[in-house]
Amino acid sequence: MDPLHLLMIGAGPGVGAAVARRFARGGYRLTLLARDTDRLRQLAADVAADVADADPAIGTVAADAGDPDGLRDTLSSLYASSGAPGVVVYNAALISPDSLLHSDPSHLQHAYNVDVVGAVVATQVAAGPMRAAGAGTILFTSGHPAHEPVPSLATLSLGKAALRSAATILCADLAADGIRVASVTIGGPVAAGTPFSLDRIADRYWTIVHSAGDWHSEFHIDGA
Repeated sequence: MDPLHLLMIGAGPGVGAAVARRFARGGYRLTLLARDTDRLRQLAADVAADVADADPAIGTVAADAGDPDGLRDTLSSLYASSGAPGVVVYNAALISPDSLLHSDPSHLQHAYNVDVVGAVVATQVAAGPMRAAGAGTILFTSGHPAHEPVPSLATLSLGKAALRSAATILCADLAADGIRVASVTIGGPVAAGTPFSLDRIADRYWTIVHSAGDWHSEFHIDGA
């Protein structure tokens, strides 16, 4: 396992790309995972161009976080290779306006798969190699709906609350093996020029991963 290899699951142009850029500048090799192959390749090219001075190694893997079995197969292949990721960021989420009163069961299940089950599957796959190495860090991107549900973002609110609980449980389950698991709660809307700018958020991820202090199952980006 390579401690300087970051796997970004749910790589997109926002938080995912910002965190990837920050870690590339810090000397990390990157593997970006998302569903859309063309967009994923473009994102990798954009990240590489943004941090060209760091000459980062960037790989891409196409997989759907909403397909737990497919995601498991893809990640298992990745972790069977040498230099498997020592840092995992689960950044996938289904973000769309919806209502519990009007959502059919298939939508509810799909949202849960993307928002929660994929994160658990990723941890299950990574845990074995990380346990063998005696180290590893897994972070789940969360947000304020985990604490304050938003009715118009019903499934996202349920998902973030469940994701926070999953991080708490997995943190306790894996701590003795040297594996650190936590959710990172972004406490406000992401916007340039604010305490929740992408660069500030990415710096916070970097600080959390490289923290030598006490570990917590949840870290807050609160704008302070």
